[in-house]
Amino acid sequence: MRTLILTGATGLIGEEFINLFSIPRNAKLILVSRKTPPFALPTGVEVRLLQDFFDRTALCEVLKDGSEMICCIGTTIAKAGSKAAFEKTDVGIITELAEVCSALHYSGFHYVSSIKASIEGPSFYLKCKGKAEAEILSQTFKRITILRPSLLLGKRREFRFGEKFGKMLSAIFPFFFIGPLKEYRPIKAETVAKSLLYRAMSDIEDTMILESEEIKSFTTLTINF
Repeated sequence: MRTLILTGATGLIGEEFINLFSIPRNAKLILVSRKTPPFALPTGVEVRLLQDFFDRTALCEVLKDGSEMICCIGTTIAKAGSKAAFEKTDVGIITELAEVCSALHYSGFHYVSSIKASIEGPSFYLKCKGKAEAEILSQTFKRITILRPSLLLGKRREFRFGEKFGKMLSAIFPFFFIGPLKEYRPIKAETVAKSLLYRAMSDIEDTMILESEEIKSFTTLTINF
């Protein structure tokens, strides 16, 4: 039985992942978070609270018995309060997780990034996502999954203007997301979570980087999982 560690459990994709995991699986799920999720958890799901992800000793302790990392950690510059605080979370914490998981010999690391993420990206946000990806790819894992979803569809417990606007635009002007803009079509958070779960439960040893539309296609191939 493998042990899956989920970080970012209180976010939209994290919650969807937990909902999918409620289906009987030959695996154990442990949530590592600063706070207990504000929703009911399936029986058997363990929560380990960690206030400081930069405390290596404490981080190693909560991660010590895992085998697959599902990383859904991500914030916004507005919520973080500054670019520096945003980078500390979206690059700094991901780097800590990748390094510790590698040192603990995790088999897989599965990360939710962003569409167009790149160190050479056109914005600070995308550059940070690209840096986080690079840190993960520099480590020694048998399986690496990097998902780059577009705007997410789902019932998020916190308000994000960009996602709200994207949902409205796709509903009112569906023809807008065609041709070269097709890749920006919103994607269901559940679809992203399914890909994460499939990869975390897989024995395939490879590195997979999927853009938003590729995530949708990939999930249709694993629909019966």
